[in-house]
Amino acid sequence: MKKKQKRKSRKAEVRIPFPNVLAMVLVCVAASGLSYVWLCARCDTLGDEIRRLESVRRTVRQQSIAEQDRWSNMLAPANFERALRHHRLAMTLPDERQVVRVRRGSGEQGLKLAYNK
Repeated sequence: MKKKQKRKSRKAEVRIPFPNVLAMVLVCVAASGLSYVWLCARCDTLGDEIRRLESVRRTVRQQSIAEQDRWSNMLAPANFERALRHHRLAMTLPDERQVVRVRRGSGEQGLKLAYNK
């Protein structure tokens, strides 16, 4: 024997419908908020990386300028002669007969060697 279940009357139930449109709007707002936070964090990270790379670039540029100054200072005539004396090298300018000049030819001829006789 089955007992008859009492049916609740639908009128007695209070149902507050949750609109689907509102749920979609809330999901979109949450997704937009999370995207904004992620983009801000990413931009901050990239900004820090750019600052670090700019400081490295500045340091390398200063080192390059210092090396160029050192090199040009070494090639100055007075320093060059001092280095030659320090290493006990006796160097003189070549005679005109010892100089070989390379001239660019026209068209198919290419390079020409001009020997001094």
